[in-house]
Amino acid sequence: MAVSNLKRKTINGFFWSMLESIFSQGQGIIFGIFLARMLSPGEFGLIGMITIFISVAQVFVDSGLSQALIGKQNCTNLDYSTIFWANIVIGVLAYLIIWFCAPFIAGFYQKPELIQLTKLASVAILIGTVTLIQQTILIKEIDFKTITKISTVSTFISGVASLLLAYYGFGVWSLVWRTLINQALRTLMMWRYNNWFPQWAFSRRVFADFFSFGSNILIISIVAVIYKSIYNFVIGKNYSDTILGYYTNADQYSSIPSNTITNITGKVSYPVFSEMQNDNEKLRASISKLIKSIMYVSFIVMLGLAAIANPLFYTFLGEKWLPAVPIFQALCIANSITPMHAINHSVFKIKGRSDLFLKTELIKYMLFTPLLILGIFYGLTVLVVGIIVFNWLGYLINSTYSKRLIQYSLVDQLRDFSPYIILSGIPAILVYGIGFATQLNPLPLLAIQSGSYILLIVGLSLFFKISPFFEIMVILRNKLTIINMFKILKN
Repeated sequence: MAVSNLKRKTINGFFWSMLESIFSQGQGIIFGIFLARMLSPGEFGLIGMITIFISVAQVFVDSGLSQALIGKQNCTNLDYSTIFWANIVIGVLAYLIIWFCAPFIAGFYQKPELIQLTKLASVAILIGTVTLIQQTILIKEIDFKTITKISTVSTFISGVASLLLAYYGFGVWSLVWRTLINQALRTLMMWRYNNWFPQWAFSRRVFADFFSFGSNILIISIVAVIYKSIYNFVIGKNYSDTILGYYTNADQYSSIPSNTITNITGKVSYPVFSEMQNDNEKLRASISKLIKSIMYVSFIVMLGLAAIANPLFYTFLGEKWLPAVPIFQALCIANSITPMHAINHSVFKIKGRSDLFLKTELIKYMLFTPLLILGIFYGLTVLVVGIIVFNWLGYLINSTYSKRLIQYSLVDQLRDFSPYIILSGIPAILVYGIGFATQLNPLPLLAIQSGSYILLIVGLSLFFKISPFFEIMVILRNKLTIINMFKILKN
């Protein structure tokens, strides 16, 4: 692939991936706000109780095979077909296991209503099995324009449907149906916009080759999902469903921006950087530039949200959700470093070292286990502090191996992004202090804090000539012209 073409596809990929996140995640936030006002924290807590089981099953369906497909430069139809049929079989088995385990899950939490909730929610696993290859092909082709269309439409329709269901008294079921409708629409449109169809063929050799790479990612993903979801498990068992509801929504709203940034980074950087996997110098320079831009955005967004959290929650979610604010603020700090995990993980995968990926993740979770145990015995505050330590300590572990693979050390990485911690941290502290210095109502306080934060960030970026600020402005200015916006709406 020519350099100019690769650069063009990279910029387009980032742009459309960003639009997908803005449209889909933005809609998700808006619909989530309305649902949070219409439903109780306890109803969100019920969904949180079954999250771990559904999440683990969905990881099994993928089995790391989609990542293996993305990493292979020239995939054949036999490759895709083999993984497609393997996913179908794994998905059906995973669904049946959860379906039969539903009574035991309900018995563990002593919530009989979880039986039917679990059985219905797990249907999403079956729907997802027939979408994986279609999405993988689009990602390999860096066709995020099509993904954006699909994601935007499915999120909007499923969101409207969930609001109608909540309005007519379906309660927690509106949350389940929102997921199912979204998944079903994504599946239909993926098949509509993608011309690929599976062969009636399956190769054991092909499956073994991909699974040898994907198996390490599968283990990593299972461990990661279990550890992330075990917070819900522990809180749901040791506290009330209301407390779990606070944590679930705090986690959801703190994860949306960080996951958006991380997903944009991972989805675009992995296929693009795979093109330069044999040129360490070029790869290192490209990753360094990416880190500067991504972490500039990450720290600004996450620390800014933590600073304005109290009036933000009061204004949009209502007073009943204020106990979730301290959890949300802590998780914002924890998740601010998340994109660096994705970038270092991409290095492992690009170099075909899923074994190092597995090794670093296991080390991280071994170190986190004592923090998790302390959280179980000493309360939610200790558990949340443990999450902050885990996220940042985990990054330090990942970065040590990037030095071995592409000579891009922890010191080099810190040099690239640490100035942006200060750039966003000082304005965040100042803006947070406005809440103590004034006695304003939540809405005007939110407006003043948000406006002050944006002005401080822009002013400091201009004064210190922060390069990511100017690069992002150039991309937005080139893409968000009147002509291009008409093209986006037309297409």
